[in-house]
Amino acid sequence: MRRTLSFPLLFLFSVILLLIVFLLIECPAKKNGPAPASKTSLPRKGGEREVPPAPKKAAGRPTKPAVSAKKVAVIMDDLGYNLEVVRAVCAFKQPVTVSILPFTPAAQETAREARACGLEIMLHLPLESLHQKISTASAGTIYTSMTGEEIRRNVEACLDQIPGCQGVNNHAGSMVTEDDRIMPVILEVLKERGLYFIDSRTTKNTIAFDMARRMGVPAASRQVFLDGDLTEAAIKAKIEELFQTARDKGQAVGICHPKKETLAALAKYLGSAGAYGVKLVFASEIVGSK
Repeated sequence: MRRTLSFPLLFLFSVILLLIVFLLIECPAKKNGPAPASKTSLPRKGGEREVPPAPKKAAGRPTKPAVSAKKVAVIMDDLGYNLEVVRAVCAFKQPVTVSILPFTPAAQETAREARACGLEIMLHLPLESLHQKISTASAGTIYTSMTGEEIRRNVEACLDQIPGCQGVNNHAGSMVTEDDRIMPVILEVLKERGLYFIDSRTTKNTIAFDMARRMGVPAASRQVFLDGDLTEAAIKAKIEELFQTARDKGQAVGICHPKKETLAALAKYLGSAGAYGVKLVFASEIVGSK
């Protein structure tokens, strides 16, 4: 009889023991409650969780755009008679713009060498001067006595002399740049060819720059002649004046000539542009900036 009762009692005892263990494990979990939801997610239908949107940043002051460098262009006129000058300018390794006279002995070869070493090229267009005799004028000169058609043909012939030119400035021209009949004819040809114009300002009464702007031709005008006096001290002073003008006004154009004194001074002082807070650029980078 004892053997028959021992098994049921043992089974009952085992069930009670398991029940006690279960209750001991389950009760603390219920007491503590469910685990809190993650702060980085929100409940969504279907049991999924979605990440909340990032908090919006407080509106701050707009970032100022980077200030562009103040610009200065140096143009060397009267090239085309030999190749020594363009090679000297190439040796500067600076963005100097060279302006070549048409119908000179080395005009086209000068243009090719200038382009090969990365210089910018202009046509130095001869225009009639108030003080210049016709007999001493350069080949290709535009005269006030010409008809509109003659002027156009002459300008186109001069441009064809200088392969790869990107702009034009006037050689002499104090008479023509005051003439409101002739300048529009010249500027119309430049506009058709997509060229810019630099007014050399050989007369205080010039209308060339203002007319170019009215006609939609990219243009600028000369502020400083660098080598009216060929002493080194004088050229240095003019280079400094040019840099100061660019710093004060935002841009400036200087014009010089292929004299040995000028070449020596440019080689020595052009590199100081950065000390004045200005950047030396080609003339094409000046004409559209104001």
